[in-house]
This record gives sequence, structure tokens and C-alpha cells, in this order.
Amino acid sequence: MNIKLVEKRDEAKGTKSFFWEPDTPVIYKPGQYFYYTIPTLKYPDPRGTTRHFTISSSPTEGPILRLTTRVREESGFKKTMDGLEIGAVIDGEGPNGTFMMEEADLGPHIFIAGGIGITPFRSMIKYIIDRNLKTEIYLIYSNSMPEEAAFRIEIETWAKTYPNIKVSMTMSHMEESHETWSGSTGRVDEAMLKTLIGKWKTSASSSLKIENCTWWVCGPPAFPDAMDEVLAKMNISPDKIRSEKFTGY
Repeated sequence: MNIKLVEKRDEAKGTKSFFWEPDTPVIYKPGQYFYYTIPTLKYPDPRGTTRHFTISSSPTEGPILRLTTRVREESGFKKTMDGLEIGAVIDGEGPNGTFMMEEADLGPHIFIAGGIGITPFRSMIKYIIDRNLKTEIYLIYSNSMPEEAAFRIEIETWAKTYPNIKVSMTMSHMEESHETWSGSTGRVDEAMLKTLIGKWKTSASSSLKIENCTWWVCGPPAFPDAMDEVLAKMNISPDKIRSEKFTGY
């Protein structure tokens, strides 16, 4: 199908959203991804003219597909996409993927996002809010510094507004930041997860127990790999873990 670029938006340091209008309605579920093909690249890319990206919008937000990604200098595809004019038309295909939430998945769910791995969780949480679902969501969002946290203000607002949405953000390289930060620092590890579970349990339903949670992990490859090791140490059953690696992000 043809998809037309209708908006570009800065989301965080080095991160942008691209909004696409498809010529055919796309029916998708929160967490799925879409293929984008730019027939002619302005900048060469050994990986070719096609990429897949998670749809960071929710199906409840209308027909426009939102693609949110880190725009890196070494990616000729992303540099070309960033240089497209509003109104440019490229090829799209989808949706695809099984890293998605169903309304029947009542929770509680713990989302662990590393950097740009926030995109499927943004879609899922927005869907839950718009559908007025009472699904318990506990988001742990890790970035190097606050400047790189995409959707930060939006997510913080959700956490203040909806009692079933709990959020904790942590920054691992505050020495590189120009902002002040009063929240958590350091990498997500077993101690941090257990501390957060204990903290949230005081204000949540009795169902918030480690063994009752479904754990969702998403980020660049090293992040899910590290989280798999942490969750294994916590004796989380593999059938309670859903993981997605953003290769070539």
C-alpha cells in the first residue's frame, strides 16, 4: 500500500516520530510493527531500502500510523526518511508481529523498556487508557539520561492521572546529562525490580506479586538479553516473559 508522510515530530534527543497516512485502512493491535520501504535512498545503506518499526500509536488514535525511532547518522535509511518532505509517499506493508497485548490479558503486567523499546508500550498503554480498561500496568523505563526519554512528559502525566498505570524511570548515565534528575539512577537489576515491586505493592491490589505478573521486555538486543538473566535469577517462569529485541534500531 502507499503511505503518505503527514507530520514529523521531535520526541527526545535523537528521537523522532514520523506520522503516515495509509491509502488503505490498517487494522492492528497494540505492539505490532509495520514495514516501510523507501524505493530510492538518498544515503546508501547496506541493509537496503526496507525496515520494520513498531507502530507507536494506538489503534484508538485513528488511521494515522506513528513510527518513532532513533535517527542515527550511520543509518542511510533513517537519514533518508528524516529528509523526506511532508507529503512524500512510500510503500508500507503490515501489520506484523506477536509482541502484542490482548484485552483479555488482564494483568498485572510489568513492562521493562530500554530506550527506544518504549514504543510498543506507548501503544499498549494508550490503548488501555482510551478503552477505559482497568488492566494493571507497571512500567520501568530505562534511559541513559532524561533528554533521551521519548514520551517522557506524556507517560508521567498518565501515571499521575490513571491509578492502574504506575511508572518508574531510571537513568544510567546522568554524568552525561545537562538536566537535574530526582528519580532513580542506575541500570535495571534484581534489587531495583524487587524494590519497585515492594513499593508498588503498598498502593496496589493484592494481585501484585512477582509470581502473578506477566513480564514484558523490549529494547536494543543487549537490553532484553540482560533482563533475561535478571529475571532468571528471580526464578520467573519463561512462560511469564515476553521479549522483543530491536535489531538494527
